[in-house]
This record gives sequence, C-alpha cells and structure tokens, in this order.
Amino acid sequence: MAAYADNTLTGIIQLNDHNVAEIGVTDLLQDAPLLQKMVAVKASNGTQHKYLKQSVAAGAAFRAVNTGVANASAQEELITETLTYLDGSFFRDISIADAFKGGRAAYMEKQVAKALKQMMVGLEKQILQSTSSDASGFTGLPGSTFVDGLTDGMVINAAGSGKRSCWLIRSTEDDCAIVAGNDGVIKFDFDPEILMRILTDVATGAGYNALSAALGGWFALQFGSKYSVGRIVNLDGTTSHKLTDAFISQAIAAFPASKPPTIIAMDRVLLQELQASRTATSPTGQPAPFPDSAFNIPIVVTDNIATSESAMTTTTTTTTT
Repeated sequence: MAAYADNTLTGIIQLNDHNVAEIGVTDLLQDAPLLQKMVAVKASNGTQHKYLKQSVAAGAAFRAVNTGVANASAQEELITETLTYLDGSFFRDISIADAFKGGRAAYMEKQVAKALKQMMVGLEKQILQSTSSDASGFTGLPGSTFVDGLTDGMVINAAGSGKRSCWLIRSTEDDCAIVAGNDGVIKFDFDPEILMRILTDVATGAGYNALSAALGGWFALQFGSKYSVGRIVNLDGTTSHKLTDAFISQAIAAFPASKPPTIIAMDRVLLQELQASRTATSPTGQPAPFPDSAFNIPIVVTDNIATSESAMTTTTTTTTT
C-alpha cells in the first residue's frame, strides 16, 4: 500500500480510522541506544563548552638530603567545543490538526513525539558519523584527531578495505560525553490554541492558519583525553578482517589500566561477526549466543554507525554513510 504523510488529508483519514490498531510499527531505524549509555554534561557557558586538559605532568623526583631538585610545573591546555543547534521544529495546518479524532492537542503531541525521536537519532548519528551525517552539525568521533589515522595510538587496524569501525568509548564526566547547551534544556514551545499564519504563495501573499511547535537544543561532543576513545578500523567483512575478540582486546589494551572503556559500540553486522568468531571456538560445538559484552564491557548495538567508510590509511580517513 502507498504511504501518506500525516499532515495531508489522506494521511489524517488513515489516522482517524477506528479500525486501525494503536501500535508503534515502523520501517524506520529511529532508535538511539548509544545515547542511553553515554554521560551527558551541561555546557560550561551557554552554547560553548570549555575545559582544561592537563598535557604535562608536574615534576617529582627523589633527592638526597641537602640536595635540591628542580620539579617542573604541570601544564594544562584549554579545550573549546562550539555547540551546534539541532532543530526539530515544524508547522502543521490547523485544519488537519482539528480533523484528528483526538483533537488538535493530541495530534500535535503525536507530531512532537515523532520529531523528538528523530532529533535523538540525528544526535547519535552526529556522534558516530561526525559531519558526514550533517555538515552543519558538531564534530563527532570520526572527526577526532585521536582516532583518524593508523599511526594514532588508540586505533587498531583490521587491515581490510574500510567499510566499518567498532568504537570503544570511555564515557564519564571527565572523558567522552554529550554536551548539552543552555543548561541542558531542549527548547519546547507549543500551545495548541496559538495560531501562526504561514505564507505559501509569494506572488499573492495567500496563506493559512497553522500550529507551530518549536523544538531544538544546542549540542556538541566532549572528547576528553586522547585515551577516552578507541577505534577498530578497516573491518570489511572478509576473511581475517572481521570483528573478533582479539581485535577488541587489542583496543582495550590501548586504554590506561585505571581508565578502561565503558562502552563498545558496533552495528548488527559486526555483532554477527563477533558471535560467529566465538562459535568457532565454542568447546561444545554449539553456536555461541549473540554477545552483550566483551571482556565485561557492555556492547551497544546501533544502526547509526557508518557502513561504507573509506579505508583508513597512515594519515587520515574520510567517513561516509
């Protein structure tokens, strides 16, 4: 059957059909499981986030009695993240809203819920795909200089021809975190009794009454230190270039002993590869279950990771979706 937009007359007739079950069936990939596991922090100043990162340790040394020692001072680097605006605002014709069986408020609540869900998907994609997801958005994980080249210490090379990455993330207030601006508030303005006149014809100035919902928030990604994110790259699904526990253990070993990753993020294909690699070593010969963790670190499976990355070389990589 054909699909109809729910801001059209045909669409509202479908919504008003009392023979239609009120269930949440969808063909869209609109979940954001990684967001549920990541720490979120408020921006330090409105739409800008600044923090200090220690880059040089303070000096300390043993010395003999009556012998001096020159202990150097620690050094700190100012890091500034500029937040970008994620907009989910929309307008709906009042005639459509009033025609809904539950009334205009109920109609707009449905529309707001859908818009908010898509905003969260967009936020997660920006984190995992960076500006390849939305060029107007903030810099995400693939844009980090800590993990954009094979010579980076937090990158493990599966030596394939690109395609996929598996991400290991340490998400704490001091490491990788979602940054929400303006005290972490997602702007939400909606009053079903307030109308806005929208002009649709520049030549005539003709318009119609519409309901407006303003949704939006300021976001960025705090990268933390160079040990906050790890990446297994060049996973192309061919022999010897699939995700295995061996690759994951190498990536974990790159993290400091006291600051291991808290999340392993991958897509469904990589999850299946990991499961298949465990089946091959099963002592009973039975298929291994789909893993929910690796080395006691929880696995988050998401559809918002890029699946057609360019191969990472010795310099940098360009990520595409």
